Amino acid sequence: MAENLGVKNAKWDIADGLRVNRNTYNSYMYIVEDDSLSIFDKMELHGGEIINNLDGGSALHFNNNERLTKEQYLRILEALVKTGCNYFCENVPKTICNDCGYIHPNNSERCIKCGSTNLDKAVRVVGYLKRIKDFSQDRQHEASMRFYHAEV
Repeated sequence: MAENLGVKNAKWDIADGLRVNRNTYNSYMYIVEDDSLSIFDKMELHGGEIINNLDGGSALHFNNNERLTKEQYLRILEALVKTGCNYFCENVPKTICNDCGYIHPNNSERCIKCGSTNLDKAVRVVGYLKRIKDFSQDRQHEASMRFYHAEV
C-alpha cells in the first residue's frame, strides 16, 4: 500500500545512513504542518513550472477542515488554471460514528445523527476512505501533523 511505502522508504534511507528529516515520506511538495502557506501558495509551488518537469504523478494535495462551498471551489478552479496546476486532490477529514455507523462528510466532534462522541476520523487515501487509526504508527504521526485549512 502506498501509505506504508513512504514509511518503508524513509526507514530504508535511514538504515543506509542518509539524512532523513522525518520517519515517513509523503507526496506533498510542501511541509505538511506548515500553516504559513495558503492553498493558493501551494498551487504556485506545485504549478506549471514544476509540473512541466515531472514525468510521474503530480497531484497537488491540500487539506481542508470542511468541504468547500460552490463559490470556493470556483475560486480554486480559477487559481488552478492560472498557476498551471493541472491535477489536485482535496482531503477533508470525515467523521465516522462507531455507535450508529453514520459517516459525516465533514470534520465533526459529535455525531450529527445520534450525538455520540465515540468517533473515528478518516481521510481519502488513493481514492478510498481509510480510518486514520488504521494507518501505521509512523503514518498516524505524520497525519496528526498535517495542517488543515479552515478557509479558502
